[in-house]
Amino acid sequence: MTDSADPPRWSLALYVNGASPASAGAIETVRRLCDTELAGQVDLEVIDVHLQPALVVRDNVIAAPTLVRRLPAPLRRLVGSLADADRVRSGLDLDLPGFVLGHDEPRG
Repeated sequence: MTDSADPPRWSLALYVNGASPASAGAIETVRRLCDTELAGQVDLEVIDVHLQPALVVRDNVIAAPTLVRRLPAPLRRLVGSLADADRVRSGLDLDLPGFVLGHDEPRG
């Protein structure tokens, strides 16, 4: 891949339980990471488990908050407290050595 190639597109679904404190923290953390580290490259869908139960079944969600990374593959689910940005970053593989958005080459 070259520098002029488009960076990979991300697709995330964040399942929350209304306006609970855990859900509010998850929304804040995930939106901040999307705005800073995946800006312009991510589609984030925030889903209230009570308002959209069919989507809960679709993504096999068993607890809220849950963050589902659909793209890039592989599918990944982060369940439980998502208030820790470092934990979310790690769970999304944003902290992999050599990971640079939109590049296959290692950082150097």
